[in-house]
Amino acid sequence: MTYSNLLFASVILPISVLATMFDRSAEYKNLILCVTSLLFVIWGKAFAAAAIFLSVIVDFVLAIAAEGSLKRSKQSAAVFMVIDFLFNAGLFVWLTHNELFTSDSALHLRSALIPVGVGFYTLKNFSYVYDVYSGRIKAERNIFCLLTYGMSYPFLLAGPVVRYGDVEPQIRKRGTDLSKISSGLSSFALGFAKVTLAVPVLTKLANAGLDPKEPTLIGAWAGMIAFFGAAYFSFAGLSDMGAGCARMNGFDCEVNYRPITAKHMVGGLVNSYNTSMAGFFRDICGKGGAAFLLTAVFGLIGAGFYAQSKFAMAMGAVIALLLMIENLLSYEAIEKIPTVLKVPVLFVIAMLTFSAFAFGNFGEWKSWLGCLMGRGTLYQLSKAVKYIIINNCWLLLIALISVTPIGRGINGALTAYGEKSPKAYGRVRTLKTLLTALLLIVTFIIAAAETAGA
Repeated sequence: MTYSNLLFASVILPISVLATMFDRSAEYKNLILCVTSLLFVIWGKAFAAAAIFLSVIVDFVLAIAAEGSLKRSKQSAAVFMVIDFLFNAGLFVWLTHNELFTSDSALHLRSALIPVGVGFYTLKNFSYVYDVYSGRIKAERNIFCLLTYGMSYPFLLAGPVVRYGDVEPQIRKRGTDLSKISSGLSSFALGFAKVTLAVPVLTKLANAGLDPKEPTLIGAWAGMIAFFGAAYFSFAGLSDMGAGCARMNGFDCEVNYRPITAKHMVGGLVNSYNTSMAGFFRDICGKGGAAFLLTAVFGLIGAGFYAQSKFAMAMGAVIALLLMIENLLSYEAIEKIPTVLKVPVLFVIAMLTFSAFAFGNFGEWKSWLGCLMGRGTLYQLSKAVKYIIINNCWLLLIALISVTPIGRGINGALTAYGEKSPKAYGRVRTLKTLLTALLLIVTFIIAAAETAGA
């Protein structure tokens, strides 16, 4: 099951949030969260719940063993840390290849939801044992607390890679009020709209524009931009929904993505998609190692589950090399380069490298590159691309505005107006509430229509 599943959004999530309001004790809230999270997992495939439960038990035992071994030597503790890494890596491969998490959302992308979702889960579990090994936290002796951390649906499918030390106080003591529920619902509604409304349209546009049977100049450009947009809105939407679910259940956690800027060039682009994952890799390997490890992980995911090609893996290595070079030059030096130069350079680099994940082999990528420059195209614009753009022009325009400084400017202007007086603040709150409600209603209607049509 995914966050955009109608059963989860209309039944499991409301029941989970409302049930936690009946008792203030953390133990009760954790119990409700574990039970509803179990339903969330079982709906995919029943034995996935057993696999996840087993993985938490393994992490629990190995963390205690690693902490005990630290008294003797760091090397002996490292053995248990490596065992946990191998276990979670094996769990990742097994879960993804057996498709324990079904792709039932509007994305219909096994590659986007399955490997990345399981990747966040297994990396989060490993981060707990690693933090015990590194002395950042103490090993948890209460298995119920660790089960809440390991199985809670807000942290199960999407980022961020929540560190146990950051949420452990909230697991033991937290509260849920109308303010948190309202804020969390707004975040969930925004993410739900991104995944249900924007991603399917962008995916269709990408497929039509990059169709090798009908190559066109505008299609090559629009298709690749739509491909990047679909990937960004997928990750951003899932992260928004995960953060919203966490907030409604009383947790406060960081957002896993940031607005795309050219400030840190390729490093900033990669971090914008997976801020917490990059931060965890930096803790393990330092800046240079993190750059290589992060890109290698996504290169493997892309090559094995999306493009299914050695070409994508090779391009992932190129991206890693660029990140290593940026780290050697230092981001302080990169920040001194004028933005007017960095933006076009970053755009060209992204189009030439990350585009590899949209194709199965070098030949397809080379053919697209030729179309991008107007070679070998049948005509300027195909009927399929034109149809999608005309029929979804308003949605595409809103999606474009939301990821540009225009969107941030509008939000900033509303915030500034709301700070003028209590009356102005009330107006802004009312407007945002109405827009959130409208967005949620429209998204539910479209999602229900698509589900009925399927």
